[in-house]
Parts: sequence; C-alpha cells; structure tokens
Amino acid sequence: MIAARTDINPRTERLLLALILAGYTILAVTYSIVTPIFEASDELWHYPMVQYIATTGQLPVQDAASITPWRQEGSQPPLYYILAALLTAGIDTSDLSSVRRQNPHADIGVVLPDGNVNMVTHRSDLEAFPWRGTKLAVQVARFFSVALGLGTVYVTYRLAREIFPRDALVRLGASALVAFLPMFLFISGSVNNDNLSNLLGNLLLLLIVRLLTAPSPPRWQGYVFIGIVTGAGLLAKLNLGFLIPLVIIALLIVSVREKDWRPLVIGGAISGGLTIAIAGWWYVRNQQLYGDVTGLNVFLQIVGRRAVPANLAQLWSERHSFTQAYWGFFGGVNVPLPDPIYLVFNVLGGIGLLAAAAFVLYGITRRASSRLVIAGWLPAAVTIVWPVISFLSYLRWTAETPASQGRLIFAAISPISMWMAVGLIWWLPHRFRPVMLGGAVLFFVLVTILAPFMVIAPAYQPQEVSDTPDLPLATFTEPGGSGGIHLLSARIPPGSDEVQPEDFVFLDTVWQIDQQPDRNWSLFVHLVTPDGVILGQRDVYPAQGLLATSDLQPGYRWRNDVAVRVPPAAYAPMPLDVMIGWYHLPTGERLSLADGAEMLTVGQVELLPRAGRLDVPNPISINFGNLIELVGYELTDLSPEAGDTVELTLYWRGLRAMAEDYKVFANIIDPPTLTKYAASDSMPANWSAPTSTWAAGEIVVDKHTLSIDSSAFPGIYELQIGLYREAPAGLERLRILTPDGGQANDVAYLSRVRILPAAEATSS
Repeated sequence: MIAARTDINPRTERLLLALILAGYTILAVTYSIVTPIFEASDELWHYPMVQYIATTGQLPVQDAASITPWRQEGSQPPLYYILAALLTAGIDTSDLSSVRRQNPHADIGVVLPDGNVNMVTHRSDLEAFPWRGTKLAVQVARFFSVALGLGTVYVTYRLAREIFPRDALVRLGASALVAFLPMFLFISGSVNNDNLSNLLGNLLLLLIVRLLTAPSPPRWQGYVFIGIVTGAGLLAKLNLGFLIPLVIIALLIVSVREKDWRPLVIGGAISGGLTIAIAGWWYVRNQQLYGDVTGLNVFLQIVGRRAVPANLAQLWSERHSFTQAYWGFFGGVNVPLPDPIYLVFNVLGGIGLLAAAAFVLYGITRRASSRLVIAGWLPAAVTIVWPVISFLSYLRWTAETPASQGRLIFAAISPISMWMAVGLIWWLPHRFRPVMLGGAVLFFVLVTILAPFMVIAPAYQPQEVSDTPDLPLATFTEPGGSGGIHLLSARIPPGSDEVQPEDFVFLDTVWQIDQQPDRNWSLFVHLVTPDGVILGQRDVYPAQGLLATSDLQPGYRWRNDVAVRVPPAAYAPMPLDVMIGWYHLPTGERLSLADGAEMLTVGQVELLPRAGRLDVPNPISINFGNLIELVGYELTDLSPEAGDTVELTLYWRGLRAMAEDYKVFANIIDPPTLTKYAASDSMPANWSAPTSTWAAGEIVVDKHTLSIDSSAFPGIYELQIGLYREAPAGLERLRILTPDGGQANDVAYLSRVRILPAAEATSS
C-alpha cells in the first residue's frame, strides 16, 4: 500500500465529474453533427449493416465474391448493429442510395496536398435540418454511440477509483483524458461498432478489478453481471475474447484467497454459461457458414491482406499513423491535425506512460511511500496486462491487414488514460500536481473544441472562386454536344514548372457548368512523356471530390486545384505535358473538345533527375534489405513495340559484404493481372558478378535484355525489379527499406513502359 493524501472533497469531486461528463456529451454531439455523414472512419460500411438489419430483420451472409454496401463489416459480431437497428427501424431509409453516393476517387487513408478527402458526395437537400430519412437514421445511431462513449468515460472514473481510492485527482484526470481526447470524441460521434466494444471492454476490466479488490466474493448476481458483460462483449467485437483468461484467473485468485472452491467453480459456471448462452450462437453460425468460428477468414478476403506481411520493422515505421489515429485523425484517416499538435500530444503521452512505468517499478522494488495510494498491486497489474494484450493483438492484426490506427486499442482506453494521469503527476510535489494535470487536460479541451470547426468542417467545404474570365479557354461537351463544362482558367503556379521524382505537379483550374449533366463526370490530369506514356495521373470529382456534376446547376463555378505526384522512380530528364479531360468512370466515355480531341494540353513541366552523388544515369536510391542499393538505371526505349527488345541497365551498390548470392528479376508487367510481357532473371552482370563477391561501396553495372512478347496487348505497363535468393524454405526476396524504416514491399517499380503494336511504332 502506498500512502498519500488528496485535498478534493467529495462534493467538489462530484461536481467536477459532472462537468467532465457534460463536457464530453456536448462535444461528442458537436462532432456527430459537424462531421458529415459517412465521413467518419468506416461509417460508410458500418451504417449499411445497421440499415440492412433494420429493414430485413436478418443478418447478412458474407460472400467474398459479392460486393455489398457493408463490405467486411458483415463479418463483425452483430450486437452494436442490432441495437442501432432497433433504434432506427421506424425511419424510412429508402433514400440511402441517394445519400450514400461514394466518391470513387477518394483518398482514404492518404493525406495529399490537394484534398479529395470526402468519401461521399453530399446533397444538402437530403442532409439539411430538420433531418429525415437516412440522415435522421444515421444521426440517431450516432447519438446512440455518444451515449456508449459517455458510459466509457464513467467506467474510466470507476476503474481509477478502484485502483486509486484516495486520489480524486487521478480518477478525475483519467476521466478527462478520455472525455476530451479528440479521436475518442470523433469515433463516439460516429456509427461504429467500436463504441460498444470500447464500453464493454473497459467495463469488463472494471468487473475483473472489483473481483480482486472486494473484501469478499461476489454474490450470484455479480457472476451473472460478469457473464452478461462478457457475452455481450463477444457479440460486440472479437478482441474482447482476450479478457476471458483474465476473468478465469481472477476467479481462481479469489478462490485461493478465500480458500473456497465456489468462486471458481460456481462463479465460473454461472458467468461462463451466460457468456456461451449470449454469444455462442454467433460463433456456431460462423463455423457453419464459413468454416471458421471467428468468421475472420471471410473478413480478410473482403478487406484484403497485405501483399507482404508486416514485420516488426514495418510496424515500427507505421508508429506515426498509429499515434495520430490515437490522438485525432479524422475523416477516412485522411484529415489530420497540424503536426505541432501531434508533437504536444506525443510529449504528454510519452511523459505520462514512461513515468507511469517508473511509478510501477518504484512501487514494486522499493515498496516505499509515495504521493499516490494504490489499492493493491494485483488489481493494478490487471490494468497493465489488458493494455499490453490489446496492443499485442493489434500488432498481430495489423501485420495481416493495413490498419495502423491507435483507436483500435480504445477497448483499453480507461487503464491507458488512468496510468497516463498517474505518470503525469506522481513524481511532482503535491501542490504542482493539479497544475500539471490541469494543463494537460486544458490542452486536450482546447484542441477538442477547435478541431471540428478548424480542421474537420473546412475539409468538406469547396474553395471559393476568385475573379476569373467569363470567356472559356475551352469547352468539354458530352457525347451529342448536349451540354458542356467550360474551362475558365488553368495555370501551373510560378516556380513549379521544374520537378524531380517524388515531387508534385500543381495545377490550378476554374470551371463552369453550361448545363446540368445527367451523369457524374470525373476530371483527369495526366503527366505525359514525349512517347505518350502517362507517367503520373490524378482523377477527381469536381472541387477536390466534394461535388458531383449531376448536382451542379447551369452557371455554377468552382475551383479545382490538383496535385499530381511524379513517381519516385520516374525516368529523367524529359519534358512532361500536363493534359486534362473529363470521363465517365462506369463507362469510360470522355467529354470532347470542339475539334474532337478528348484531352487538352494546359502546360508543360520539366522533369529533372535527382542530384546524384554518384556518376550514374537517372540517380535513385532504393535500399534492398540494407544489403544492396539501386543507385541508378537506364532504359533504351520507353515505348517499344510488341516483339521488340529493350535494354535495361541497373546500377547497384553493395552496402556491405554478403555471403549470399542474390538473383535479379526484371519484368514488364501488368500489376492487376500479374501478366508478364517481358522478363529477365539472372545473377548480376549476366551471371558474372555474384553478390557474394561484392565489396562494400562497389558499383556494379547490371544489364538485362527484355524481350517483349510478340502477342502483348498494346498498353501502358510497369517495369518491376527485385532481388531474391533460393533458400531451403523457398524463394526469399529482399525487402525494400524506406527512409522511415518501413519494409512493406519486396518489389520496386521503375518507369512505366508503353507497348505499341508494330505498325504504330513504325509510324511514330
């Protein structure tokens, strides 16, 4: 036991707790209203699951070959969706398809300089207040989520009270760190099954702690409550199943402590029986339908696995997105807070958790008095073990599928926030503790208040159009000439007409609708080489994806700023034409100009090679396994004809001496179909320079002849390279190491290559 004192009287504590709960509620409701519907993490798929149950009264059967509006969420345990469906079943949501119009070009999980963050194109007439139809149903489900989040905040307070019964500052601080965490408020204001699993996971942890802190075993009602919460948890999300061993261990400890077999046997039978009765049917159903009690096999088939399973180095490289999505990363993980905000959050979190670890170590090793009182180290250990288990299970999951989001461990947010509060204050003199914790909470509150209005809302507002010429530079018309889209201005900003690989080419345009189209057209911007190869491409709906052309009234003007990324391994030097046009994604049809052309050249940029430290062409740096670096390459022809040959020269540099011999493969490939139209596979320099003979720093010139398949279809394909060795377990490729330590890929793509039919190649 660690002695301490607290000077917050019970009445003041109750008042402060009420203010925290009220503040959370007001802010969570604000987030739920300010964030446009379907613009929260995965809400685009969570709500259709709710709507399907509400309208059919059934659970969907998942089929990986069939694309449904709920996608992978149909494989999730259904309790949240069932409860939300019960709340919204009386609302007519027949307008769902009109409201949920997906932006097919949305950059989900990617932050780019020109925006394009919205996952749907919104119609104000269907989403304006007073709410009705789908908008009303989504908002009701969001308010349900807000209530669940409120429960999580209160559970945090109760958990901290169990562990630190004499330290009101810790339990109030822990509650505030949850209540005013921007990402927690954002998720709590959305349709997301995490809100129920967060509540139940932290509640079950509280019940486990109470088993260990109670002076006597619980009555049968306590076991019933544990069973209900555990069963509901397993019907809310799979990860809560990791708490079951902690329940069993806690019952065993109580039995040993009381020298009574009944807590383990009878308590286990009651709680375990209820758990099976409540949740067992779902897992039996999964086994019958999918041959997997969890249903994760179908989930992963739908959501997609990583092309290369993540190792620890790759997971470490994703730490930034993990921490961002713990503190606050909005939209479809594509609307971030300013970087300095994350820095402050990381500093506070780092101090809090590291100091908390020091507190635990100090308490275990010294067993001396400190400034905080703890009810017992065994219950406290449970609140440490659960976040660790949650984090390890998260790592295991995200190694399979890209999901580096800190919000995925919110099922342990109560103990995490409790220990963070402890770490921020335990080492300070008593009089400074409220100042430190109050300052941290104040920062959380300020960011939380400002984020909806200064970060989230502006991301979904089209840019205002400044003065532009009334006479169009060009007009793109629909087939038949029934209507057109006028280009009023187009410019490449001054100073950005020279770029290098990995840079962005910026284009500012202003458009006007001539007459309302009946279809939704997409703007495309291409960076085109002199050989006609599309080196870079950007496709967007109007106004950075915020508008749909079928909604625009005649005379409407909007601004479209576009940023097209030059590929990292682009071949240089060469001029690139900046060309624009419009097309209809479902059919591929294009709008045309008056002369019949489908694209308009609006400028040119000069692609320059990187400044290289080595005397090699087209300098580049691709690190293969910290063993070999590609430092440059040459290609004799970017637009060969079918049946022709292309000479590829790779310039390698050994990073250190190697005992193994690696082979080089080079392919001209169509990545979606994995069809190879040319291939080379050999040791470097035509088998004459095995990698085991290289000295560190040595430059090796490696030439490959790529013979284009004579039956190759005309088109634009990728030049792919990599290194591998033959090992007892099979072929092992060297992973590519990125500057941030990532190792997500084991192939590199160099320049695009355009294969032409012989007749076209001859005429050109």
